[in-house]
Amino acid sequence: MTPFDETFLPIFMLGLLVAGILSLIAGARSGCAFPGFLLIGGTLTLWAAMFFGSDMGYRAWQEMPDPPDEAFSDASVLGTLVLGWFPAGIFCLMVFAVVRGFRWLLHWANPDVYPGVSRQASKNPVPAEQIESGNPYQSPRS
Repeated sequence: MTPFDETFLPIFMLGLLVAGILSLIAGARSGCAFPGFLLIGGTLTLWAAMFFGSDMGYRAWQEMPDPPDEAFSDASVLGTLVLGWFPAGIFCLMVFAVVRGFRWLLHWANPDVYPGVSRQASKNPVPAEQIESGNPYQSPRS
């Protein structure tokens, strides 16, 4: 392993873990706003981990005695800064989609047992005047 790999991989794996956890939580939560913020946070976290890991990896590689010519190719650091959001976003969206798919599948298989998915309004709602409220002065049911 090169000094680049020894420096880049731990930083990247930590960013991957944090982004995966944030995307997992986003997929498990219902709604749109909070999961959206979590997805953006996961994407930015992984993007930053790729950028900083790449930058620090090249610096460590260039500091070794008699570094090879590949150690001075800083184009990947710039490429990660400019386009790193794309693979980070794809990773976070894939984790989110898999979790939402399992959530939907569990609800579809047994909607009474899995409470994580909000239910639609019932098809035959009971009118408010027919609901028993414990009021002795309530009119009788018809």
